[in-house]
Amino acid sequence: MTDQWRALLYYVGFLSSLAFGARFLVQWIGSERQKRSVVTPLFWKLSLLGNITLLSHSFIQMQLHVFLVQTGNAVISWRNLNLMQPPTKQASFRTTLRILIGAILLGTCLYLLQYAFLGEPGPLFRIPITPWNTSQDSETSPLWHVLGFTGLILFNSRFWVQWWGAELQHQSYLGPAFWWLSLIGDTLCLAYFARLGDPVNLVGPLFGLIPYIRNLMLLKKTKQTALSQP
Repeated sequence: MTDQWRALLYYVGFLSSLAFGARFLVQWIGSERQKRSVVTPLFWKLSLLGNITLLSHSFIQMQLHVFLVQTGNAVISWRNLNLMQPPTKQASFRTTLRILIGAILLGTCLYLLQYAFLGEPGPLFRIPITPWNTSQDSETSPLWHVLGFTGLILFNSRFWVQWWGAELQHQSYLGPAFWWLSLIGDTLCLAYFARLGDPVNLVGPLFGLIPYIRNLMLLKKTKQTALSQP
């Protein structure tokens, strides 16, 4: 795939930003109405849409770490939707693991095939090719990539932590750890993608800051209310 096509298809990535921004807006509004932090099926449907769109975008732009993370997150989004079904329709934990491992292996193979057989130059991770910048920024310090990778690990580990809690409780749930990891990882990712000039990966975290903080406030209020009751 040529860089001209990558620049043209860059705009597709904004669909993921819209989906990710909309999921937290919907979740925030629902939480305000119920005066507590809640999660609904629509949150995970928008998450799954955003996951699929962003993994497609990162596949086109040759961003391996983003691609693998979103592949895993897509399975987690599906699993949370599955846990909202009646128990008889819920897949087993082993089945979910098989789907997760299979998705990551298949995605990795497809990515490597693109890299190996389409004559792709450069490293496995590329700076995105955008319509306003069609050249690679080779002056980006490796420290920025370390910072960005750390932010991505924290930002996306929230869903792995959430998934573990959901499996233990057999229901979809967003706890304090999810929102703290969101807030810290979000801040690091904002700095990183601002440095890269990559608005597709920047817009989503930018829209999430207020809902993250507000959900932490609602969880704290709920805990204080519970402690004050006799």
